[in-house]
Amino acid sequence: MRSGYMVQKEKSMTKNGRKMCIASALVLVLTAGIIIAANIDTAETNHINTENDTYTIYSEDANNISYIDVIGGQDEIRAVNLGDSVWTINDFTPDEVDTAKAYGIAGTVAQMISKNKIAENPSDLSQYGLDTPSLTVVITKKNGDSDTFYIGDQSPTLGEYFIMRDGINTVYTIYEFKVDTLCKPVSYYREFNRFNVNIDDITNIKIIRQDESVEVKIVDKIDENTNNVWEMVSPYACGANDDYIDNKILEPIRNINLSTPISDTDGGITDKSPILTLKIKPYDEIMGKYGDEYTETLTVGSTINGKTYVKYKENIYSSDSESLSFVNESSFNIVSKLQALVDISKVKRVMLEYNGESHSIDISRSGNAYNFKADGDNADERLSKTMYQAIISLAVDGVYNGETLGDVIFRLTYEGNNSADNTIVEFSSINDLSCALTRNGKTEFTIRKNKVNELIDAFTSYLKNYK
Repeated sequence: MRSGYMVQKEKSMTKNGRKMCIASALVLVLTAGIIIAANIDTAETNHINTENDTYTIYSEDANNISYIDVIGGQDEIRAVNLGDSVWTINDFTPDEVDTAKAYGIAGTVAQMISKNKIAENPSDLSQYGLDTPSLTVVITKKNGDSDTFYIGDQSPTLGEYFIMRDGINTVYTIYEFKVDTLCKPVSYYREFNRFNVNIDDITNIKIIRQDESVEVKIVDKIDENTNNVWEMVSPYACGANDDYIDNKILEPIRNINLSTPISDTDGGITDKSPILTLKIKPYDEIMGKYGDEYTETLTVGSTINGKTYVKYKENIYSSDSESLSFVNESSFNIVSKLQALVDISKVKRVMLEYNGESHSIDISRSGNAYNFKADGDNADERLSKTMYQAIISLAVDGVYNGETLGDVIFRLTYEGNNSADNTIVEFSSINDLSCALTRNGKTEFTIRKNKVNELIDAFTSYLKNYK
């Protein structure tokens, strides 16, 4: 099929040559040594290399090559040029192989040089293993012409392999690493990370589980007033913990490695398995602009012996469990414990109600300068900024789980520059230790009652000293 051009002699070469790539190094060296030992003097006599000489065995633009057949390795390989420097092997699509590895075959044979010209018109090819070559490489160009090379034994003194081009009866040596590349089996090209995502391009992360769905995204606007780059969309509408997302989610995502499809298991994948969805907007550094946004989806299965099964694009893979453990973490771990209650840039007045009292702080801005008034009187800017910062963000302690709410012990009403920015925050007693934090009628978090009392005490002190 892929090598219809071969004659029976080449098939014979293939059969005899497989031992180079699959036999042990010991057997290879012993076999080569027996052949060469009897002829070593002749070979070295014919070696006409000078110290600084190099010899071009073959030179061709890889773009001019249509396909390359490698016969005699562990597997029969045909490297196929698909254009635009994209190569595949055999009948696989580019998505099914590592195209960079496939291109490596072209790079290996398109430019072949040698520091050793061994013999011209040798009378006995057997002393080089070229009477029954270990590898036969046929390069077929787009114009229909083809060039054939035969690779024989490894020289015990030079450590390189003997090579000869069909029709040009001169023996050279070729570097060992080039022969190693040509000997790779099909499985080598099939093993690569199918999941290749630049975590810096991720704009949205969504985890769907049976107990809850968690979604975070990059904030729409980032400026000097931005406390968190990430915000939570679900199950809470609040700031997200940037450090947690960077270290516990994005870094593990970077380490997800889906290299080899697994065909003999379903990976424990069911309709109840967690689903991880990523929105990615790639940035082209060269062009200096963003590409089209796309989505990647992983379904996470069972974990066995430190490996977690994953379904990705209809195939089952496995990756280190640590790279996927975050999908089962509580959403509260992702919540920023320091919750920004409002956008500081959109507030012009704060009303504070507690213990039957009502007070206000008015804020006006002139460039980077702030002017404050406490209950209508001018207030010290330094003291007022400290107090203001204390009442626009609070460190929460837990998730509200539907406990019965008691009296409101502290209420903050933020009046925005626009009515749409108005926000009401209430702290309602749950028990002697905890309060619930309710924002615009929605209760999501709890906070220790002593923190609320400390905030009230701090504001009481501020009222005594703000002038």
